[in-house]
Amino acid sequence: MSNPSSAWGTSTRGLSTLIAVMMRYPEVSSVQYDPDTKTLSVGFILRRTLTDEAWQHLADYLSDVLTAYRGITGRPLVTLQLSRLELGSVTGIELTRDALTVSVEEIGMSIEVFRDLYEGDLLADPHDLLEEDMMVQEETIQESLEAIVRDGSGHLVALRDEGRVVIFNT
Repeated sequence: MSNPSSAWGTSTRGLSTLIAVMMRYPEVSSVQYDPDTKTLSVGFILRRTLTDEAWQHLADYLSDVLTAYRGITGRPLVTLQLSRLELGSVTGIELTRDALTVSVEEIGMSIEVFRDLYEGDLLADPHDLLEEDMMVQEETIQESLEAIVRDGSGHLVALRDEGRVVIFNT
């Protein structure tokens, strides 16, 4: 018999985790947890297309930063995948990490890499969070990320839509 509270559709923990990530990081365009592969995918949008060379530079730079961070923290980096989708004059980028070892700091570091390379081109929703609110949200997000993997969850996708966060149970 399954535990209904562990499914995304009925779990407020899963919903609140994705909403918290989207609210804390206005640069995140989407976030998705896949319980089958135990991965978390975070989406970003750049207001530009990338040449193959620029894409390779971004992928190498981001991989180096996250690998170095994992080395410093002593936690393994099991899954790290980057993909892109060119849509006219914009580029969608998806960072996929294993949910067992992903940390909230990695999302922040990824955003800083995008800012370093493409500051004016990283799409972001404006928000009014105070610094202390952001720090509290980071702690809450990390605890929630650990809990959704531990408790088991279903498929859920969060997207931005005209200043709102929209959640889909897939």
